[in-house]
Amino acid sequence: MMHITRFVSCLVLITAIAVSAQGTLPKPAGRITDLANVIDAGTEADLDRRIDGLEQKTSSEIAVVTVPSLDGVPVEDYAVRLFKEWGVGQARQDNGVLVLVAPNEREMRIEVGYGLEGILPDGLAGQIIREQFIPRFREDDYNGGIRDGVVRVIEIVERQQVLTAEELATFNETNSDEPPAWIIIPFLGLFVTIGFTMVGVGLRTKTGFPLLFGSFFGGMPLLMALAILPGLASVTLLPLALGMAVVGYRLGGRESWKNAFRNTGGKGGGKGSSGGWMMGGGSGSSSSGSSSGGSSGSFGGGSSGGGGASGRW
Repeated sequence: MMHITRFVSCLVLITAIAVSAQGTLPKPAGRITDLANVIDAGTEADLDRRIDGLEQKTSSEIAVVTVPSLDGVPVEDYAVRLFKEWGVGQARQDNGVLVLVAPNEREMRIEVGYGLEGILPDGLAGQIIREQFIPRFREDDYNGGIRDGVVRVIEIVERQQVLTAEELATFNETNSDEPPAWIIIPFLGLFVTIGFTMVGVGLRTKTGFPLLFGSFFGGMPLLMALAILPGLASVTLLPLALGMAVVGYRLGGRESWKNAFRNTGGKGGGKGSSGGWMMGGGSGSSSSGSSSGGSSGSFGGGSSGGGGASGRW
């Protein structure tokens, strides 16, 4: 468990560094920030009025933003960063919604704050994207799609109706875009097999490179599977990971494998190459970076845990 915790911490740090290097985030121009210039003045004024009315009635906040580019960042990551940077929603209630549209990449995201996940769950957000946004987007009518989709979001949030467990289950079954388990498990199992074999080799040969590489290459898909299909992944991929780590550990005991990972220069080997820990497999490098934080002050400082849905057209 300690190793998994350390791995997750390293993964989060490296992801943050990589994403922060992709560029700065835009600043909000109000409730609607149309950087891609796809919303006409009349629609913008109408939506701003509706969102203001929603905020006065429920204190919930909705931010609408269009961007000319995602700067190579996945739309989900971009939306989470922007939501956090702007602080959409009230700080103590986390009742914000961010609608992000990237016309050039033909991608969008509805990011939902913690406090509204029961009212606007992932499945319902996905349905809104498919039924209100995307049909008009496919006709290059971004103004109409944003108008229809945001109005629908406002109506749902305004009702403040928390969905029952049965309703949530129905949405998850009928609106899920995830591939079936018989595709997910074998696909991720391939990465788990290779990754945890390398973990075992790294442990046996006391080399850091295969250990780190295997932890990321196999550990990330394993964590994804446990999050998506916890029951099935626990009885399939977890035993597979442990089994392949044992296989890798045994392989690492062979002189040929030990020399290959510990003797990167190609000279010497065998007993002479054994000893303490080393990187092996090449030289490593480290990088550091920083990401901007804080909120703009235009919103209430709410946060999101990654709930919502994405769409492509």
